[in-house]
Amino acid sequence: MHELSIALSMIDVAEEEAANRGIEPVTAIYVKIGVLSGVTPQSLSAAYELARENTGLANTRLVIEEVPGHELLVTALEFES
Repeated sequence: MHELSIALSMIDVAEEEAANRGIEPVTAIYVKIGVLSGVTPQSLSAAYELARENTGLANTRLVIEEVPGHELLVTALEFES
């Protein structure tokens, strides 16, 4: 499942960024998905639900914005304040 590897990569990036900044926890990951990217919001969301289990991001939300084009991009991380 291509989406699962994408979700795992997003989790790795978020965990690494949080560790580098000394900030915990991440509360949301914001993603833009291009309609031509080959990834649907539903499939990425389902893969993310599986990938986040047993990680430091188990309670983190995935916020998806569908956009034109081919992009698949993590645009922001939200941290607990």
